[in-house]
Amino acid sequence: MHSLTLLPESAVWHGPSRTLVAADVHLGKAAAFRAGGIAVPEGGDAEDLGRLAALVAKHDAARLVIAGDMFHAPAGVTAELLEMLASFINTIAIPLILTTGNHDVKIPRLPAGLRPVSGIDLSASGPRVVHDPADAEPSRLHIAGHLHPVVRLRDGRRASLRVPCFWRRQNLLVLPAFGTFTGGSVITPAVGDGIFTALRDQVVAIPPSAWM
Repeated sequence: MHSLTLLPESAVWHGPSRTLVAADVHLGKAAAFRAGGIAVPEGGDAEDLGRLAALVAKHDAARLVIAGDMFHAPAGVTAELLEMLASFINTIAIPLILTTGNHDVKIPRLPAGLRPVSGIDLSASGPRVVHDPADAEPSRLHIAGHLHPVVRLRDGRRASLRVPCFWRRQNLLVLPAFGTFTGGSVITPAVGDGIFTALRDQVVAIPPSAWM
């Protein structure tokens, strides 16, 4: 798949350009909920940034691309989050590129050290990263986020199991949401689609016979 490796940590590795790609982190979502009077636990942002830093180190990445929605809402971009993010950028010590998502555009001023773009080519002939699948072009492979894809699988005669998934349709690969506090949207795969999910520290293809 154009030298792409699907990672069980809900990210993608592009070996030729040494680029790690993840989507839909939604930093600050819990803080935004708390600002709105909804009691939710803290700690998700630190955990998500820690997982990203670990992946960067594990693969010796040369750059990190977030395929949109790194942030959730202005109310969640607190001084604590900005300090946490500055420490993260200093720790990974590689370019951090954001293909701006529909939530990111609501942030009045993005933090220093973050490079926002509308899309980015991972290599001259390789895939292009965008946020919204609607921005993908049929002539080349695109990596996108935005949808938070979840597939419903058969789990007994009447029960079903919902799992986050990578969704491949023609020249589009939609990534599962990386953030721990994001939720998901059930997709309806079509004939010819590819559905992949994490199982025991590896990514496996889910046969159409298991879809619901």
